[in-house]
Amino acid sequence: MVPIISFIGYQNSGKTTIATKVVEILRKKGYKVAVLKSTKHKNVIKDTEGKDSYKYKEARADAVAIVTPEELILFQKIGEIDLKYLSFLPFDDYDIVICEGFKHSDVPKFEVTRKELNQPILVGQVKNIIGVISDYEIKGVKNFSINKPEEVAEFIEETFIAKKEDQFSDEVELFVNGKRVPIKHYVRETLREILFGFVKLLKDIEYPIKKMDIRIVVDRGEKKRTP
Repeated sequence: MVPIISFIGYQNSGKTTIATKVVEILRKKGYKVAVLKSTKHKNVIKDTEGKDSYKYKEARADAVAIVTPEELILFQKIGEIDLKYLSFLPFDDYDIVICEGFKHSDVPKFEVTRKELNQPILVGQVKNIIGVISDYEIKGVKNFSINKPEEVAEFIEETFIAKKEDQFSDEVELFVNGKRVPIKHYVRETLREILFGFVKLLKDIEYPIKKMDIRIVVDRGEKKRTP
C-alpha cells in the first residue's frame, strides 16, 4: 500500500511551508508524490453558475466530475472516510501520499510548531506523532529543524518510501466497508494465487498483468430517492 504521512500543527505554524518544501525535494529525487489537504472550509472550489457541470449539480446529481485532457475535477459529497482508503482509491500507484491536517487519523504524523506561537505541543495529545519539526527542542520525541526540510525528506524516504520498495512486489490490499483490513503475508500470497488462477482462464486479458482491481458489493438493495 502507498505510504501515507501527515503534517499537523496550529494555524500559522508553518506546516504548509515545510510540507511543500518536502514535496519539492522528493519530486526532484524522482518520486511520484500525491498531496491530500484537509480544510474546515466548505465550497472551497466553486462551480460556475450557468456552466454545464453547475447545471448537473442543480439537478441534484450526487457527484459531478469534469474531465479535461490533463486533469480530473470531482465534486462529491462525502461523510466520514478512512484516510488510507481515500488515498488508496486515486493514489495506489504513487510512491508517497503527503497530507496536511487529518489530526485524528491513524497515519504517522509530524507536528510542526514554533516557539513564538506559545501553544501547547500536540505530542501526548494526538496519536501517532513520529516527529516534531520546530525551531526549538522538544524532549521525548524525534526532533527536526524547521529550517532543514531536506532532513525531513530524507527521513520520509528512508522510513517509508524505501520500506515500500523493499516489500514483496505482488501486493494485495483488502478493504471492507471502506476500512483497511490487515492481512498476513501468507494470506496475501494465497489470495494472489487464487485470483491469478481465475484470471488466467479468462479471455481478452492484456499481459503482463500489472494490477488487478476487484470490488465485491454485498446485498446492495435499491434505495428509494426522495424528491
